[in-house]
Amino acid sequence: MKVFLAVLLALVVIDPTRIARINTAKTAARTAYVEGDYKKAASLYKFLSDSLDVKEDEVMINLANSFYHVKDTANAMSTYQSLTASAKNHIRSKAHQQLGIMLHQQGKFEEALTNFKEAIKADNNNVDAKFNYEALKKKLDEEKKKQEEKEKNRPKEPSAYAKRLKAQADKLAADFRFPEAEKVMSDGAKRDPSVLYYEDFINRLKEIVTIEKEK
Repeated sequence: MKVFLAVLLALVVIDPTRIARINTAKTAARTAYVEGDYKKAASLYKFLSDSLDVKEDEVMINLANSFYHVKDTANAMSTYQSLTASAKNHIRSKAHQQLGIMLHQQGKFEEALTNFKEAIKADNNNVDAKFNYEALKKKLDEEKKKQEEKEKNRPKEPSAYAKRLKAQADKLAADFRFPEAEKVMSDGAKRDPSVLYYEDFINRLKEIVTIEKEK
């Protein structure tokens, strides 16, 4: 009786049919992934994860990568995020690295830098993460220096003349006469540098004028 129960329990725990389905799906998913058919790979890896409950790191990282390649940003980011808790250093590092790349593409540079740093901490041999970190840090440092110089050279107060020009440009902009408003400010800056106190306003006008020209 005990032997029969032991055999029965073994059959319950080890399901040959399920194992065969998992192995078949893994092979198909891997083949699709290697061949660059990421849409098919994403579908197969998602089947492994959701339907067959296979949560192995290797399966999940390939699922995340497949999502990334088919531009499924939301699912890619959430899957990478879950892998940042992996016990395997190289998986954790890769997940942080990919999050950094995606955040960089979204213009979230500080968050991207943090993820590249975490990728290096997880795996100091991650050369790509090191390169990305150094390149982005250099870029941010240079931009910070430029901004500091810009603020340093920005006039502390606009002159009465600059204030009059700003009021004139505001009226023109309110009437949607953006090219005229931009010209008033740009010409005025050549005569009186303190007009650059309103540099952000001038730049916005330039952007609007450029957009209108492209229409």
